[in-house]
Amino acid sequence: MTEATTDPQELGEPPRTALTPLEDPSLQIIVPARRRLKFRRLPRDRAFILALAGRDFKLKYQQSVLGPLWLLLQPLALLLAFLVAFRGHAHVGSEPYTVFALVGLSAWSFFQASMTIGTAAMITNLNFVRYTPSPRSAFPLAATLASLPSFAVVAVSAIVGAAVTGHLSPRVLLLPVGLLWLLILTAGVIGISSALAVRYRDVVSALPLVLQVGVFVAPVGYSLSGLPATARIIVECNPLTGLIEAMRWMVLSGYHPSVASMVISAGLSMGLALAGWRIFSRLETTMADEI
Repeated sequence: MTEATTDPQELGEPPRTALTPLEDPSLQIIVPARRRLKFRRLPRDRAFILALAGRDFKLKYQQSVLGPLWLLLQPLALLLAFLVAFRGHAHVGSEPYTVFALVGLSAWSFFQASMTIGTAAMITNLNFVRYTPSPRSAFPLAATLASLPSFAVVAVSAIVGAAVTGHLSPRVLLLPVGLLWLLILTAGVIGISSALAVRYRDVVSALPLVLQVGVFVAPVGYSLSGLPATARIIVECNPLTGLIEAMRWMVLSGYHPSVASMVISAGLSMGLALAGWRIFSRLETTMADEI
């Protein structure tokens, strides 16, 4: 007669291990993130940013009869207005006024087009912001890149005009530096305006008025030398002023820019770029709820 056994090893069963408790004694605290965006991650998102930029450019002229011809017609209309309003009072020196104004228009046309698309970038991409984990910084950056043709068309016209009239400077090779400066400044301003527009839609409504007034607070169609002292101080506080002065120095031979306005503009541009990144990254965490 055999004796029954209950030993798991004798029965061929694996040894039993201690069961884990149903409740984990450790405590996990989840707090909302103050910032999630990292500057070093932007190169990783470049494919998505470029795809959005191409889409924004196509949508801008998708149902337009004239299409991309507006890239030339809009600055041409402003140029004609400047010819009527400022030509006799611009004090531009020996440079042809048309070329002088075109250089200023190249920077302004890009800034205006970028602000128009970029300020409303988060609102127009509402479904992406609310329902997808796409990088939100890509939307204002894509709007900035989508406006590059606005700069290219007018800048090429200014360079050709300067070459034909014999006023083209060899410093024109530095123009990519001016474009980079313009990109940094514009991206910083759009970072602020697009983030605030999510909470305050008045920003989008007020933007056309701000741009209409802004073209006269920057030396797009006139020279700083012809301004009274008080008006010149006000205009030099505009970060676009020193940038336009630098671009005219790059394109036009014999042009003497205002060094003080260039220094002020450079400092304001870096400050606005830093402020734009910090404000956008701070408000980005709640955009999906507030939009």
